[in-house]
Amino acid sequence: MMIEEIKMYRILQTFNKNKINNIPEIISKEFKKINLSQKIKPGMKIGITVGSRGINNLLLIIKVIIHEIQKRKGVPFILPAMGSHGDANIEGQRKILASYGITEESTGVPIKATMEVVELAKLENGLPVYFDKYAFQADGIIVVNRIKLHTVYKAEIESGLCKMLSVGLGNHKGATIVHSLGPKGIPDNVIKFAQVILKKAPILCGVGIVENAYDDTAKIKAVLPENFYKVDKELLEECKANSPSLPISNIDILILEEMGKNISGAGMDTNITGGVKAYKEGEYNPPKINKIVVLDLTSESHGNALGMGIADIITKQMYNKIDFKTTYENVITCRYLDRVKVPLIADTDEGAIKIALKTTYNLPGIKPGIIIIRNTLKLDEMLVSEAIWEEIKNQKNISAIGSWEKITFNRRGNLTLRI
Repeated sequence: MMIEEIKMYRILQTFNKNKINNIPEIISKEFKKINLSQKIKPGMKIGITVGSRGINNLLLIIKVIIHEIQKRKGVPFILPAMGSHGDANIEGQRKILASYGITEESTGVPIKATMEVVELAKLENGLPVYFDKYAFQADGIIVVNRIKLHTVYKAEIESGLCKMLSVGLGNHKGATIVHSLGPKGIPDNVIKFAQVILKKAPILCGVGIVENAYDDTAKIKAVLPENFYKVDKELLEECKANSPSLPISNIDILILEEMGKNISGAGMDTNITGGVKAYKEGEYNPPKINKIVVLDLTSESHGNALGMGIADIITKQMYNKIDFKTTYENVITCRYLDRVKVPLIADTDEGAIKIALKTTYNLPGIKPGIIIIRNTLKLDEMLVSEAIWEEIKNQKNISAIGSWEKITFNRRGNLTLRI
C-alpha cells in the first residue's frame, strides 16, 4: 500500500485523572506523619536525592522539601543520584539537573556532586556495597524518587526508593556492580544492597512519588527507612493501576515522534513497546509490533540514545544527535548492549515510514495497522490508521477528536501530521 493512500484518525484515550492539587500541603502533612521534626536537629546537613528521570513537578517537590528542612533548622543540599548517567561525571550530572530546572540558583542550596564512593560492606556473595561519599558524610539523607515500572524486569519492586539507594547513590561504581547481575539477578540484589545501605548510611526517610497516566503527580508518600521495601511494593501496584498503554497489542508500525532518557531509562518505555527482558508468565504480556520507527531524540537526553536498539528504523536527524561516548558509557554500565545497536538509518521521516511499510509482512491489499505517538509517556492522544480504528472504536475509553487525515510531509521530508 502506498503511503499517500493511508489515512489516519486522531483519537483520545481517557485514563484515570486523579492528581494532587496542593503538593506543598501534602508533603508537609506527610512529614508530620513520620515525625520528621524529631529526626532533624538544628544545623544538621541534610542531602536530598535527585535522579536523572523526568519527573513532573520535580523542582516544586524539591523546593518544598528544602523548605521543610529549613523550617526545622536543618541545612539542606542536593545530591545527584543517577548512577552512571550524565556521562558518569560531575559536569554531566549537573547538566542533567539543570535541564530539569534544578540549579543552585533555582533551589537556593548547594549541589554536592561527586563520583567518589565509600564501601559500606560486602554482601554474602562477596559483592561490595558502594555509596556516594558526600551522602555518607551527611547527617541525614531524604531519598526522593518516582515509583514506576522497570523497563528490563518484572518483580515485586522495580524502580523506586530501594533502587535509588543501590543504583542512584552507588554512582558509577555501584551502578556497574548492580547491573553486572543481569535482569534476573538485579531484583533480589537491589533489595539486599538497599538493606545494607539502610543500616549503614544516615537515611532519614524517603519520599515516594506516583504519577498518573498524564504524568501528573497522583500521590506523594513519606516513608521511614524500615518501610522502604513495603512502600515500594505498595506504590508499584498503584503505579500499575495508573499506567497508560497502547489501545491494541497487535500493531504493524508504531511511529514515535521522539525518544529519550527523560522519557524512559530505555529511551522508550518497554512496558509499552516491548523489550522487557526478565518476567514470569502472566506478569507481563508484551505487545506484538512488527516495526518501530523513531523520528527524533529529545534535547533533554544530551545525546544519550540508549534504547535506540529497540527501534527498527531511525532518521538521520536523530542519528546526528547521538553522543556515542555518553550512550556507550551508560550501556556498558547497565550491560544491555543490544539496546544501542544502531537501527537502519533513513534520510528523512518520509523515508523511514516508507521503509517500514515496505518491510511489514502484510499481504497485498491488507491495510496496515499504524499508530503515531509523540513518545511513550504521552499515550492519551495519538493517530491511528483505519485498520487500528476498526479494532478499537468500540472501546469505552476511546473517542475520536478529529476527522480522517492523510500522512503528509514537508519539502524536507519531515512528518507534518503530528501529535
